[in-house]
Amino acid sequence: MCINLTIHRGSKEIGGTCIELRSGDSRILIDFGLPLVDENKGPFLHEKINNQTNEDLTHSEVLPEIAGLYKDEPQLVDGILLSHPHPDHYGLLSFVNPNIPVYMSRGCQLLIEVSYFFGQTDYELENVKSVTPWKQFKIGNFLITPYLVDHSGFDALAFLIECDGKRIFYTGDFRGHGRKDIVFKNLLKNPPKNIDYLILEGTLIDRDITKYNAEQDVEEELTNLFKDQAEQFFIACSSQNIDRIVSIYRACVRSNRIFIIDPYTAFVLSKLKELSPNIPQSDWGKNIRVFFMPSSYTNKLAEDKSLFKFKTAKITYEEIKTIRNRIVIKDSYNTREKFANNKDMNNSILIYSMWKGYLQGVKEFWEKHHVPIIEVHSSGHAYIGELKDFVMAIKPKNIIPIHTFYPEKYSDHFSYNIMITEDKVPVEL
Repeated sequence: MCINLTIHRGSKEIGGTCIELRSGDSRILIDFGLPLVDENKGPFLHEKINNQTNEDLTHSEVLPEIAGLYKDEPQLVDGILLSHPHPDHYGLLSFVNPNIPVYMSRGCQLLIEVSYFFGQTDYELENVKSVTPWKQFKIGNFLITPYLVDHSGFDALAFLIECDGKRIFYTGDFRGHGRKDIVFKNLLKNPPKNIDYLILEGTLIDRDITKYNAEQDVEEELTNLFKDQAEQFFIACSSQNIDRIVSIYRACVRSNRIFIIDPYTAFVLSKLKELSPNIPQSDWGKNIRVFFMPSSYTNKLAEDKSLFKFKTAKITYEEIKTIRNRIVIKDSYNTREKFANNKDMNNSILIYSMWKGYLQGVKEFWEKHHVPIIEVHSSGHAYIGELKDFVMAIKPKNIIPIHTFYPEKYSDHFSYNIMITEDKVPVEL
């Protein structure tokens, strides 16, 4: 019996990852993400999936043509492995037949639940199987071992998949320079053996390290900025990038500043409290407070009666104004508009701590109010050196590029057999 691999999306693009493995009558998918780019490599407009039928979306190739995957058709897929809670890896799951189980980490489940609660995704977790790193489970003919990896997506997993005498390792998105870098180092010391096919992400295969190589570098730079400047700081980052939230909080503690978060961020952190005692919480004291800025998210928490949990950490706008040179404000649209409307943007600095591609959407606002922008960011993906170290440790017989615009560049860096595939074309392993 042989294994057939089909990369439905991702062989030559970043985002929208979807991989199918078939062995006999067993079929599994790995990730089922929303595209990040359209056919011209421009930004994918999420409006394209609104009010569209499955047939329309399949015809436009937003949805891969996979028989037995979708609602209202006989189930032919046995399960879906989800690597981490970023929409470009799970954003199309709402179209899937709810009888198909989706396997994910507990942290991934919690963050998708948060996103659904706030209407950021229409994927309601209906048939979830929580998996534990390094604990094996079976789906049909496939024996699967999840591996915890370091990534900006919280509680991210890679998967070792064994079937028909073949061993396949899918990295998912990963790095070796975050707050879980020990996981990467341990994987280098004790890698899975005898890997026939390494499905390797290559987001940064065409780039080198940035100014801030590691998450610790981000923390150090933020600490120095917060200590040396007397200005009011805004900071733009994702509330679900927990590593970055930890870095900001630690920098605030070290510089004796107050990290002011919105109720949405406070809610995200509270949801993840069960998984780690090191995730900052709104009730931790003098270096973190919650600003009840009116917004649709704050209103949602008020209606749900969850907002009261953060009452003891509440800080008012009037209180913020009295300590403006000691604060770091988590940026959001409503928050920045509030300060701008009150003409309270003087002597402010924005720290932009996200992927640079999103900056263009907000740059005009900050320039209009004469707020300087300082970029302090470290990538959520493996640098070329980390990719090389990883491949040298694994020593795979074959490497299959995924999550990259430049699969042809793999041969510049790796001396192993590179199998460049085409989307939608089955390959026998």
